[in-house]
Amino acid sequence: MYNPKSTDLERDYFPSYHTIRFQDQPAPNLAVQLHFLQLTKQHADTIPEGKDLTTKQGIKVDHLRYGGQDDRQIVDVFYNDSTTDSSPLFVYVHGGYWQFLDITESCSMVGPLVRRGYRVAVMDYNLCPQVTLEQLMLEFTNFLNWTFAYAEKIKTTEIHFAGHSAGGHMLAQILNAPEVVTPERRKNIRSLIFICGVYDLRELWSLENVNPNNILGLNAEKAAALSPILWKYPDAKSWSSIKFHVMAAEHESLTFIEQSRVFGQVLEKAGFPTSFKVIQGYDHFDIIEETAIDDSIIAKNLQEILKL
Repeated sequence: MYNPKSTDLERDYFPSYHTIRFQDQPAPNLAVQLHFLQLTKQHADTIPEGKDLTTKQGIKVDHLRYGGQDDRQIVDVFYNDSTTDSSPLFVYVHGGYWQFLDITESCSMVGPLVRRGYRVAVMDYNLCPQVTLEQLMLEFTNFLNWTFAYAEKIKTTEIHFAGHSAGGHMLAQILNAPEVVTPERRKNIRSLIFICGVYDLRELWSLENVNPNNILGLNAEKAAALSPILWKYPDAKSWSSIKFHVMAAEHESLTFIEQSRVFGQVLEKAGFPTSFKVIQGYDHFDIIEETAIDDSIIAKNLQEILKL
């Protein structure tokens, strides 16, 4: 266990229970989730409330596909008039425990990054139980292949990847797909940013609040096989020019924080140049919400990573 003193794993793996915000509400855990949905939708482009991304900020968006024609294998790419083909590419993968959220709640960091010269790609994906988690990881591998092909097409030589929560878990697949992430393609990656992720599924896969009716399609063997903390990384030294940043939020369960800490230790021990940081003052949700605020703590952390 990541917290040997835990008496309630269901609660440990339910991030909304650990916010210190909305304590004046009857159900702070529900209030923090609702606030996240309402606020992040205002940062998006695809609904009326979020049109200021394009109409007020002058940001353009291309709605593209990396997979099938009738599902959620889509990616929105954001840029403005000053963006060039060689501008760095920032790729974001949203969370939602592989079963919630979409692009409309995933654009908080778009505005600040585009204004600072980045092209930003926000990935969407099929949710469980439409697919199993095992299938979703293959879908993400296809997305990686699309991303590198797109980067080659626009001739950018600088790519940064970030994933939040379940998106952080999915992002780890970049280390487990050598047929797609070839040494040549790897040369263009500058940083990998893992935010409040889960990297060991052995404790959580059997929890009803995380995996109701086993919609993730897991058993003990598959949960272990899909746990990046348990993977072997024999070629880690070939990633030595890429910076790995593993982040946790202060106001999360000790279990969540320790998953990130141990994942960082696993990466560092394998030979990846890795830093681990607990971002003070944040919970699982506002650590993403405040990426939309240029001078917020989390935005400044990202700016430091990206050398902005």
